Amino acid sequence: MSIRNWSDLKYEIADKLFGKELDEAYKMGMRIGSEWATHKLSFEVSLKRNLTLTKTEARGYEHAIAAVDRVKPEIAKKTGAMV
Repeated sequence: MSIRNWSDLKYEIADKLFGKELDEAYKMGMRIGSEWATHKLSFEVSLKRNLTLTKTEARGYEHAIAAVDRVKPEIAKKTGAMV
């Protein structure tokens, strides 16, 4: 452990002592954040289904729904989120 900046010593020590736990907490935060964002986005998009839209708005809306459905598996694969 070579210290270049002594003000970061506490972070170096914490990393040595709790590195595994910090990594697990980071992964959990990414997974939970991804789940929340995906559910929130899906919910908000699905709320618009009953609106009267112009032809252009309806086409854009269908593309938005398709995009959300298309990225859900990718989010689940990369983060382990349950989407």
